[in-house]
Amino acid sequence: MKTGRRKSRLLTVLLAFLWPGAGHLYTGEYTRGLLLAAGILLDGGTIVRLADADGAKHLLLIVYLGLALPVFYFISVYDALQSLDRRTETQPGLKLRDGILIMVAGMLLMLLLMLRQPTTLFTWFDDAANYAVGPVLGLLAVGLVLRQRLAAVFRLGSFTAALFIAAAGGLLLWDEIHSSNVFALMRYWWPALFICLGGELVAYSLLQRRTRKQLRLDLIGSMAAVVIAGFGFLVTQYADLPFRWIDQYVDLNGAQDYGEEKGFHYQKEVLVVPMEEKTTAIQIYNVNGKVTLQSGNNDYISVDTEVWVDIDNQAEADKMAEKAKIEASSSGEKITLQAKSSSYGDNGTRKPRINITVTVPRLPNVQVEEIAEPDLDLESDDPTAQENNTPNPSSSNSSNNVEQASASIATTTSTPQQSPQQVEEQKDELPMRQLSILVHTDNGPIKIKNLDAPGGVELSSDTGEILAEGINGSIQAKANNGTITLRHITGDASITLLNGAVTAASITGNVFAEATNGALKMTSISGDIEADTKNGKININEASGSVKAATLNGGIELASSVVGGDWDVDSSVGEIKLTVPQYGSYTVYGSVTFGAITTNLPLEVSKKTVRGTVGDGKYRLQINANNSIAIQYAGAEQ
Repeated sequence: MKTGRRKSRLLTVLLAFLWPGAGHLYTGEYTRGLLLAAGILLDGGTIVRLADADGAKHLLLIVYLGLALPVFYFISVYDALQSLDRRTETQPGLKLRDGILIMVAGMLLMLLLMLRQPTTLFTWFDDAANYAVGPVLGLLAVGLVLRQRLAAVFRLGSFTAALFIAAAGGLLLWDEIHSSNVFALMRYWWPALFICLGGELVAYSLLQRRTRKQLRLDLIGSMAAVVIAGFGFLVTQYADLPFRWIDQYVDLNGAQDYGEEKGFHYQKEVLVVPMEEKTTAIQIYNVNGKVTLQSGNNDYISVDTEVWVDIDNQAEADKMAEKAKIEASSSGEKITLQAKSSSYGDNGTRKPRINITVTVPRLPNVQVEEIAEPDLDLESDDPTAQENNTPNPSSSNSSNNVEQASASIATTTSTPQQSPQQVEEQKDELPMRQLSILVHTDNGPIKIKNLDAPGGVELSSDTGEILAEGINGSIQAKANNGTITLRHITGDASITLLNGAVTAASITGNVFAEATNGALKMTSISGDIEADTKNGKININEASGSVKAATLNGGIELASSVVGGDWDVDSSVGEIKLTVPQYGSYTVYGSVTFGAITTNLPLEVSKKTVRGTVGDGKYRLQINANNSIAIQYAGAEQ
């Protein structure tokens, strides 16, 4: 079949540039044209859907798909010109595989158009996107290897590029599955690029006589590996970068805009909420602002509220302050306090700052040691804000709540005065109320102090510091960005932090602390310790129970006058320093990859290992490090 007159090169380039695939359709290569057209539609459609689902969550995949767009255009223009030279007198034959691929592309496009929240299909798409980057990079690495095997020349860098892309995909998939940050190690592993290139040259020199292939640099594969690994590192390690260029284009913290402690200041009337005997749970939610929780001698819950509206128009600020309030609701045994406000600003998304202080009754049969004001001050002092303080002209919403709550409180009768002995006997007879506390803020610190919560305390903040001190009960603290400090806790403590520092001191129970990017510091822990951070130092002083400490990037310092359990200490990049009692009952097993091992204890050091037993060897001290290990007994000269 004749293909007709000769096609115009200028028109071919123009069509291929205007839309990938159009140039191929013009030259008669319909299969490639349709696949290119469907491919760029799939690419762009997927970017839109991912951004619609959660742009910040899928940012890395969106970046990779965005990088693929110019690749489509390059292939479209370059290969369309090549198709003019490939043209023969007969039309190229079509294969069954080509038709199936085009049908699959069409079905995928239909699925993208059908995706609408909150259907199961949309949820499946969102979940699949979380794990897609790793497998896609793995397939790309396989393609580079096959490309090298089919080439007529030896492409230097093909295997290195494939290895780096596969490693990046594997680390990203591992981090997604285990919620870790192992990909951060790429900052130390990238010199392996030269090791792999050198290995390829050695292999080529050994096989040159048999293969007789010419040596050429695989520029495309090498650039692909650098771009993929580089952008992967920039996106995943963005929190550690000294510059914040992504913030100009993508809001990684969501679309909400938070007001600050400046502008017009309003003090609301105190909200009083009755607390019945059956109440066993108190929950507090605040979108923007501080939450301070403490115990008092009152037999009800009191809420002090202040509002900041950072706009220039006082009339509009008054309206925003009037709408800002704390809503109290009771459902069975649970009392919920929730900050409510209207949005303002140019985009209508800014929330006023609402700082609340909640005082709850002390449990009559629980004694909590009073803790002095902590060293960490979460209050914000803004002199400019103090100058702009303006009283609130209206606070009718909170006044109504006070009147209703106070009416209920007025019905309570006071008890006659009793002797101290009678009070203590009455406390012993009262049942233990298992009060539990939950506090959450989207943007703002949480501070709780001298609190009775035998049922446990749960604190969470997306952005803001968390401080808990003098707590009678177990505690869970979670934050994305900020610091978490727990001191004088009677019970177990669980800490999860994304970015920031963790401090735990004087904990009578077990401690679990995990951070993705941040240091962990623990002092005087009576129970077992489990500390894990991907990027940061671990410092433990006085551990009475077992210890499990691990960090990918950072040193570990552990000093204790007693060994009361097994120790498992592991640092991938960093030194390990242990200070142990000179006389005890433990066995030491340690190994180091690089660096030296030093000790003043009667232990056997042989090359890269250290072994020995002190006393009866009841407990096992396992130490693994890439860098040096130092084991000293307490009181020895360092």
